[in-house]
Amino acid sequence: MKRVSKWVAALMIAVLVFTGFNFIGVREAAAAGPQGIQFGRPIDDSGNILITNQVAQALADSGAGFVRLNFRLGPYTSDTAAFYSTYDTIVNRLRSKGLQVIGLISNESWPGTQSDWTNNNAENTPGGDGYNNFIDQFGYLAGRMAGHYDGVIKYWEIWNEPNCWGSNPSPGVYTGCSFIYPSNFAAMLGHVYTQMKYYNNYDVEVISGGIFGHDIAGYSSGGSGADYLSDTYYEGTTVGSWNWIQSNAGSYPLDHIGQHIYIDQGGSVSTTQLNNYINYVHSAYAAYEGSGTTKKIFMTEIGWTTDAVSEAVQASNITAAYNVMKASPYIQSGVWFYLQDEPSLSYGIFKSSGLGSSDKKTGWTNFRNATAYEGKLSGGTTNTNILNYFNSHGGMATNGSPYDNGGSAYVHYWDYGYVQDYDGGSIGPSAIMTSGSGTFQVRNGFWQTYLQGTNHTYLQFPTSDEFAYGSGTRQNFQGGYMTWDPMNGIQVF
Repeated sequence: MKRVSKWVAALMIAVLVFTGFNFIGVREAAAAGPQGIQFGRPIDDSGNILITNQVAQALADSGAGFVRLNFRLGPYTSDTAAFYSTYDTIVNRLRSKGLQVIGLISNESWPGTQSDWTNNNAENTPGGDGYNNFIDQFGYLAGRMAGHYDGVIKYWEIWNEPNCWGSNPSPGVYTGCSFIYPSNFAAMLGHVYTQMKYYNNYDVEVISGGIFGHDIAGYSSGGSGADYLSDTYYEGTTVGSWNWIQSNAGSYPLDHIGQHIYIDQGGSVSTTQLNNYINYVHSAYAAYEGSGTTKKIFMTEIGWTTDAVSEAVQASNITAAYNVMKASPYIQSGVWFYLQDEPSLSYGIFKSSGLGSSDKKTGWTNFRNATAYEGKLSGGTTNTNILNYFNSHGGMATNGSPYDNGGSAYVHYWDYGYVQDYDGGSIGPSAIMTSGSGTFQVRNGFWQTYLQGTNHTYLQFPTSDEFAYGSGTRQNFQGGYMTWDPMNGIQVF
């Protein structure tokens, strides 16, 4: 999370601008999709939960399908039973609204100081490789957290703005903010990745912590964070263990790249420069991953504060920024920073006064329109059959949010009619499909079988929802039907 540090406050002044779970409750929810939002601190320093049911509902109603959740320790000394109990409540609350979680494991997730984080860095330590005791313990923590939430939280972001520094007391030396040297970051990603995916094989994807992008000294590749990311790859492959990890785990130790962009903080965003910053970062990792890499960028923070711009400008920037991100082939998700204003930190789409209709800022509508995918085609028109089915069959809590399962997150045509893919709700992965035979949903178990081999071509589109049949269930399709019962499992006829 972007907390107000002294160095950020100083820059703001200097440039005038800087800036097992039970799924409960079914409510008709706002349209949602692969974009995201976040809400400040999830708990305070006493362990009180700040993401209340009202907050969770406001997050869902914003149109977002994802929530970025910072697993800060607060009063806990480590990931104790009480820590997990507190965060289980929050995660269950978010998931009950159909929201998926991007879990952030940051410098607030394990006790230590900046000297602990940066110890043994290769950049300034003869023979150093970036690995140290803090990173050792941090990696084991990440593995335990991934295991605790396996099957519940798929995406984990590691560290927050590793390239953010406050002072440069001597050449090559940086202090302040959440800075760690590229060799430390490379070592951290390597240890976390192997704990999550190589030794334990959890169903997760690792996002390298959001690289801080700014235009404090003007637009540049360095300002985008691309140079730091390139240095991380270099350190990981030269003094670190990245080559071993790639050979044994099949990938360098990151599945996606996190990026933060805070440019044009005093006015209207330059869409050209925003797109350039995305391209700079993509080029940095593609240089190592290959031009055909399928790894994407999670824009885990982007925002404009109404301390520096008007509500109207913030709103127009939301629309412009999401248009750029949705058009980019490299962006998987854009996470707005954030839901509600705090004193001297007015990035929210709600005022600090509350979360009611009268508290919404102008940007709320722009964000809602920018992130709405439910029933939407890419051109902006609505497929009312799919939208109405979604709303009448449990909304987000049941169905979850649209996502790209190979045909885009929008409603799209697929052989025999229109379809939209969903995940994150209580029923698991599914698709709502509409054709001349009607509008129906293929759910979880049947959906996985439907996608296997030639079943889709044989069965075509559904002509019914699931219904009770003998000792199990059945669903009819244009070309046949599927059944399930405890003895035979799923069969295609």
